[in-house]
Amino acid sequence: MRANHPILFILFYFFIGTSQAQTAVDSLKLSSALTDSTQVVKQQWVQIDPNTTYIFTKPRTIDLIRYVPSDLYQFGVSLTRKENLKWDALALGATAATVPYDQKILEDAIDFGDRLGGWDESPRYKRVLGLEFFPTSISSAVYYIGNGNTTLFLSGFFYIKGLINRQDYRALNTSSELVEALLSVGITTQTIKRMTGRQSPIAALETGHDGGHWTPFPSFSAFGKHTPYYDAMPSGHMATFMATLVIISTNYPEYKWIKPVGYSLGGLLAFSMVSNKVHWASDYPIGILVGYMIGKNIAKRRITVKKNNNVGMVQKKPRYEVSYSLNQFYNTQLAGITLKF
Repeated sequence: MRANHPILFILFYFFIGTSQAQTAVDSLKLSSALTDSTQVVKQQWVQIDPNTTYIFTKPRTIDLIRYVPSDLYQFGVSLTRKENLKWDALALGATAATVPYDQKILEDAIDFGDRLGGWDESPRYKRVLGLEFFPTSISSAVYYIGNGNTTLFLSGFFYIKGLINRQDYRALNTSSELVEALLSVGITTQTIKRMTGRQSPIAALETGHDGGHWTPFPSFSAFGKHTPYYDAMPSGHMATFMATLVIISTNYPEYKWIKPVGYSLGGLLAFSMVSNKVHWASDYPIGILVGYMIGKNIAKRRITVKKNNNVGMVQKKPRYEVSYSLNQFYNTQLAGITLKF
């Protein structure tokens, strides 16, 4: 069973509340700019490093939903940009290369999870006031990292931080962006799921379909009544996690530990969802691509980057590094690809 209620557990994201002593790093400055209509627009200037300053303006409540259509459109545009074609090919290639080994990876992950003690079991949570709230095991807590309610909880955390610190527009924008990402990622992944119609591992094990049966474009009634038979590809949890991590790390780039800790948690999440029979390994590459592109587009829209060397306003471009490796996993050779952003 999949949990659908928030948990106040994930310590990974509490870096802001515990890092107030580092406000000198932020070098916050508030300024006012006159628009063409003579309205005053308040801004927050945050010095990221000696050469870079981020400028944020106060978000509006409607921003939670008004950019969603644009997010979906920009995601499609991003997929077709020349500089992104290699990442599209990498995601599709990794998916195609992994599908033939999905059953073997699943069986090995279940076996390894059983040895670890409980990682092969379905996530379980204790109920509070009728709601599944607290995890009963480490694997249940890890599984919840990619849940949409965790993203909502984090959005609330940044919203409260923005209010407490007064005119902390960076935190308020981060809060708004997380909700926006949840909506946009949800629409995108649900659309692709209904196109692929891939059986999840738990359903495949029941019916004896190694690697999961594929039923492209299942009916809405069939999808609603027997969701595990059609909703494996791509992983919505992984896409949501990736978008959440990208948004937070893009808005707070001076906290260098966010990405390594975040990607480590992502690795645990990936293993957890395979070992407890929720996803196949090949469900992840497209989910990662969806989450990263949507999250990056959302975060970049609200940041104005000013270089402090008098070159004016510029847009920060992502840098990528790709490395490859071969690893032995239960007597099976696996090819690994590492992306550094």
